[in-house]
Amino acid sequence: MGGKKGAQVFLKDPEAAWIPAKLINSNGKTADVEIPIYKDEQNTICDGGKTASKWVEAEVDLKDYNKGNLPMQNVDEGGNPLCFADMVELPFLHEAAILYNLKQRHLDDHPYTRTGDIIIAVNPFQWFTHIYTEKIRAQYANTLVWEDHEGDPRKLVAPHVYEVSSLSYKGLAFGGGDQSILVSGESGAGKTETVKIAMNHIASVQRGMTEASDEAFSDPVVDNVLQSNPLLEAFGNAKTRRNDNSSRFGKYTQLQFDQGDPGMRQYADKSKMKCKLAGSKCDVYLLEKNRVTYHDPMERTYHVFYQVVAADDASKKQIWGAGLNGKVNEDFAYVGTSPCETIEGMTDAQHYQNTVETLKKIGVDGENLMTLMRAICIVLQLGNLSFMKDPSDDDRSVVKDKAEFGALATLMGVTEQDLIDCLTERTMKTRNESYKVPLNADVARDTADAFGKEIYSKTFLWLLRAIYDATCGENNYEGGGRSGFCIICLLVI
Repeated sequence: MGGKKGAQVFLKDPEAAWIPAKLINSNGKTADVEIPIYKDEQNTICDGGKTASKWVEAEVDLKDYNKGNLPMQNVDEGGNPLCFADMVELPFLHEAAILYNLKQRHLDDHPYTRTGDIIIAVNPFQWFTHIYTEKIRAQYANTLVWEDHEGDPRKLVAPHVYEVSSLSYKGLAFGGGDQSILVSGESGAGKTETVKIAMNHIASVQRGMTEASDEAFSDPVVDNVLQSNPLLEAFGNAKTRRNDNSSRFGKYTQLQFDQGDPGMRQYADKSKMKCKLAGSKCDVYLLEKNRVTYHDPMERTYHVFYQVVAADDASKKQIWGAGLNGKVNEDFAYVGTSPCETIEGMTDAQHYQNTVETLKKIGVDGENLMTLMRAICIVLQLGNLSFMKDPSDDDRSVVKDKAEFGALATLMGVTEQDLIDCLTERTMKTRNESYKVPLNADVARDTADAFGKEIYSKTFLWLLRAIYDATCGENNYEGGGRSGFCIICLLVI
């Protein structure tokens, strides 16, 4: 690194991290450079300044750079940027080169870039249909799993999440070892969508060698495994400033496969190998409980709250009668005004119907469905409770609106006074006795919030158990009773 006169280099920048420049002179301590000025950061690329509006000269202190060398750009002799699908091939490998290589591929509508065994996905915030067709799915499965090639078969295909899903299945089916896929990124990076894409492809790879066609793959076990995603999104996802459908929890999924007789693996050819999806298990962790009771005005709480409020009148009446019928988002303090009318192209009312239909598919129907929705309403109503100081004692609290408490008590099946006592008093126990300690208005409000968060957390875990019962291989594969499955794990953090 460092370069000679006229070399294309990178400079540190407080706003853009790195910007391109041209080296003029260097004495080992400082360097004179020319910096191309572009229209904006989006248009700042490594093109030798061809599209720059002007140039400015600057002196750079080299002590701020590794070993006093300015990092070099990856450009050809004409100053044109060199872009690589696999960044292992970058002639100059450093932070600036990685960022600008990813940026150039993003500008060229290539969301995936490879670096060794890792696939980096830059969220394009649009759907590129042409790279997710059935033909493309079959191409990756055939090339990376079912066909035999000399050398690394990845060189025959462009970087893609299908590469990860194909190789994980191959390692399980022919390598005999359980596999793990780690999906990591900040909020809005596309983790949720990436996992859905990978799971769908893993499930379809099991077909074996497939003719490239537009015919969609369907399998009852696969459909059963994948149908849990909308439920986890309804109860565990929310709109944030950066993402309309952001997962507010960590997820660990195990896809279970039946490998048949492992001892036959070394004798059977690929076309006769059996490695069939049998079911799935899912664990969640670190649910963002605080979002139940508070969210930024430009964000939303969990989708299911808006879905229940937007449900049709008949459903509302069945769930909670007058307590929910005719109500809108603004009638519930935990919900408030929604900053958007649709999520992923569907209204909350449409999402509610989809959620209910999916719940029925996993066996949550009838009274169980009503109990689940009433638990959501209990949380909604807890946000409407209000407290004030007891006029005769500042350390005590009294309720402002008994009608709100009465509505919640009826929904919960307890007396109004028992509910008030539970939220305005704390029971303290010693070895020989128990006694009541009054709570002031602020603590009583915090208690109601904590109660709402705990109910929602337990409801989410109950739903997870229902999904487990409907999708795990032990209960559902070949009539149930099986165990000892091989697994592909997907961890989202």
